[in-house]
Amino acid sequence: MSTRRTKGTLVWISAFLSFLAGLNVFSAVMLLTLQGSDFVAEFSIMDLKLGSLSALAYFLVSTIVTFMLLGLTFFFMLQGLPADPKVFQRLSKVEENLVLNTNMLENMQIGFFRRLDDNEKVTDEALQKMNISLDEATKERNNALERQRKAVQDVRKENKKNVDIIKKQAAQVAVVRKRVEKIAKTLSPTKTKLTSKSKLKALKGVKPRLAQRLKTTGITNVGQFLTTDPAVIAGKTMELHETVTSLQAKAQLLMVPSVDENDAELLVKVGITSRKELADQDPIQLCRAIVNMANAYVEKGKVSASRIPTVDDVWSWIRSARS
Repeated sequence: MSTRRTKGTLVWISAFLSFLAGLNVFSAVMLLTLQGSDFVAEFSIMDLKLGSLSALAYFLVSTIVTFMLLGLTFFFMLQGLPADPKVFQRLSKVEENLVLNTNMLENMQIGFFRRLDDNEKVTDEALQKMNISLDEATKERNNALERQRKAVQDVRKENKKNVDIIKKQAAQVAVVRKRVEKIAKTLSPTKTKLTSKSKLKALKGVKPRLAQRLKTTGITNVGQFLTTDPAVIAGKTMELHETVTSLQAKAQLLMVPSVDENDAELLVKVGITSRKELADQDPIQLCRAIVNMANAYVEKGKVSASRIPTVDDVWSWIRSARS
């Protein structure tokens, strides 16, 4: 115990001296920073002068002494102490326990390996039985898969036949549908471009200014526009009489099913100005006149060749005008 106390005292003393030396290092650093390395400081205790050193020498000496004291402190701390007899007794007991535990582990290891050998034998026998069972199960599975494969092939063949039949039926249905649509299109009345209730802006050629003037006279739809004398309209709207007459003619013709803007313009150009005149026409003669007029339009680039009416179109207009 006295040795331990002595060691502790030495450690504390050397640590304290290391602390003081560290303070001197800090002081030397301050002198170097503030005064420079050439500054000379005088050291004294009370009235006793110890001499003078430059700030750099003071720093070096303080640093060396600090490291020496720190090394001495660690030496005292790490220096071995005489062993305690009680420690040896405890160590001997630990060694005895280690020997006993080693013997127990060896016995357990021997028993473990014996049981492991027994388990390996049992496992080998079980694996052999499992292999036999797996072989039988694999054969049964393969047989079942083969039966399923044949069944799937039969189903595919049957489905292919059904698909071919369905395709043929679909083609027949498509043909019948086209025929029905054609018949329905022929039987059902075609919508007209204009009706008597259509707004004036629906009639191509009625400009916004003319529509506004017509509105002030009480004419707001196509029916009112057709039933008003063209001379009255021309007088109230300041439009040319020929312009009003042409617009009324186009409006009448656009009320005939299947007649569009281009068709109505061509009919007006060949002299057809009313539905009644259209109904009284000979289809062949009218078609010739329209084709001649349309060819002139095609040459000028006003109408494409594909928009030239056919005899069937003219027949359809005349039948619709007569109905």
